[in-house]
Amino acid sequence: MPARDVEQFIAEAISSVMRQSYTHWELIVIENASKDNTASVVKSFSDERIKLIHTDTAGLSNARNIGLETARGDFICFLDADDQLTVQSIASRVLLLNEKPEVMFADGGMLQYDERMQKVRHDWRPGFKGNPYREMMLLSPKCFCGITWMIRRMENMKLHFDTSWTHLEDRLFFLSIAKQGNYDFVNEVTYEIRRRRGSLMTELGSLEKAYARYRAHVNSLNELSPSIQLREQYLFHRMFFRTYLKHFRLVSVLRHGWYLASHKG
Repeated sequence: MPARDVEQFIAEAISSVMRQSYTHWELIVIENASKDNTASVVKSFSDERIKLIHTDTAGLSNARNIGLETARGDFICFLDADDQLTVQSIASRVLLLNEKPEVMFADGGMLQYDERMQKVRHDWRPGFKGNPYREMMLLSPKCFCGITWMIRRMENMKLHFDTSWTHLEDRLFFLSIAKQGNYDFVNEVTYEIRRRRGSLMTELGSLEKAYARYRAHVNSLNELSPSIQLREQYLFHRMFFRTYLKHFRLVSVLRHGWYLASHKG
């Protein structure tokens, strides 16, 4: 759990871990150059399973790498400090991994809420089983909606986030390990995201650049045919056309709309 300036939310995130029906867990909180009382909130929980690490180096990927280096468990999962896990989140996915040794990545449904965690804004469910590498190369929503996978850690598996990425770093991370086994999921919701006010509007331009960078990275692997690369490019423009239209960013709407019109069919 990376944690930076989240004193308002982190108690709820930690409490969601403590409520887990599966009790054999460790929670590693990486306090990431906070300027508020985030660390004090974490220290208020007296549970030997919770470990607090301080780092003066800001950055989500750096914090996650510290957590990965510290973790001792056979299974790894992530929780952002303003999100929550459902009560059966760990237990259901551990059971799946124990019952299916060929599965390396266990997922579940995701609900996205408003900032107060009261109104559901989006309900995502996985729709894919098998090796997820190709799906992760594509703009496919079938097995990815964020940092929701539980990973079976193997001896020779390199688990490392690229710290040069500030957006889509989770998708790049999962792509980097996706060849190593199968993906499967449980039917219930396992992860709950808090959508904080203003975050999408603030990050939209950076997110678009990150998607373009991700597409360029995937194309550089030379594992997709030119026709599929063109299709993915079209889907990229369609996705951001619709997103910018929803938020009345007319200049960006026209930019993506021009591409869609000129490449119709």
